Amino acid sequence: DGDTFEATEGHITFRVRVAGMDAPEYQQAFGKWATTELKNLIEGKEVVIRSVGKGLDRYNRILGQVFLDGTDVSLSMIRRGFAFYYRPQCRDYPQDKKLYEYDPRPYVKAEAEARATNLVIWSRGSTTLPCQFRRDHPHR
Repeated sequence: DGDTFEATEGHITFRVRVAGMDAPEYQQAFGKWATTELKNLIEGKEVVIRSVGKGLDRYNRILGQVFLDGTDVSLSMIRRGFAFYYRPQCRDYPQDKKLYEYDPRPYVKAEAEARATNLVIWSRGSTTLPCQFRRDHPHR
């Protein structure tokens, strides 16, 4: 989906989970669009990945903040309305703020701004968070 991508370093290919954002699942409204936007933003470009926490998520993907030309990819995706800020255990910040291994406030603020201007995922009035979609569709 729009918060995971394949990267290469030399001859090694690995999957990266972009920290800070949670894009709509591919089967959700705007999921395909979010995936395309992430691809258009970073494909074929050199990015910097700053490891978060233990550096791996529970699916053994590299977990990190991703930067393109010094710009935080998560912030860009959230600001443009293609992703939500990441909510550990599907709870809004600051609930469970101890679960964040980075400062989530810029992402929370970016989401509020995108929501206020009805950008992409916010254009329909109501939307399902990806974490809730995953709970509701565990065997997708």
